[in-house]
Amino acid sequence: MVKKKSAFKKWVLRHDDSWLFIGCYVSLAVVLSVAISLFWLLAVVSLHFLFEWIKQSELDNRLPGIFLRSLWEIKLDISLVVLALAIGVYMDLILGAAGLSGAARAGVQTGARFAGWHGVIKGIILSADDAAQLARVVLKKKSDGEVTVEDNPAFAYGGWFAPWSKGDWMSLSLGVISALLIVLAPVLTENSASETIAILLNELHPYPF
Repeated sequence: MVKKKSAFKKWVLRHDDSWLFIGCYVSLAVVLSVAISLFWLLAVVSLHFLFEWIKQSELDNRLPGIFLRSLWEIKLDISLVVLALAIGVYMDLILGAAGLSGAARAGVQTGARFAGWHGVIKGIILSADDAAQLARVVLKKKSDGEVTVEDNPAFAYGGWFAPWSKGDWMSLSLGVISALLIVLAPVLTENSASETIAILLNELHPYPF
């Protein structure tokens, strides 16, 4: 006897096509991460990973396939988190030309301007996630029937082992380049390795204030 799926599980399985999910996802990701910290963007991405895990388990719940397929589905989300962290690390360099970086400690007004620009830049970067998620919904091809791993052996472990599209290359390249910029920050900026780590920890603190 086939167990009937609950309405919530059916919604989770179709969440990529749900405007409710997309709207809540991008709103929470942008608002919480800009207003508080990137910790909350990471929390929202983790929730998306959980939804993908539930979805992929319907295809095949064997490891490592379910993990790799779920990870593949949120690769753009992960890349944007890494990009946002890289922006945080290079914020002083970005705002240096505006004369705000070195003067941020000069007074409350200048510090507030620095914090304001920090939020604006993060908001612009994270809005890319908004656009990317909407584009994924609009451009996603609809399947005519239920898809199984057996029907698509190349996708048994996710898109990692199938031919990559231009969008896949762009998503993964964005993450790799952003990660490399973070690693090279002690060389490319005036921050030491320990200072770079401190910036990252502050960006990922739930309540950095």
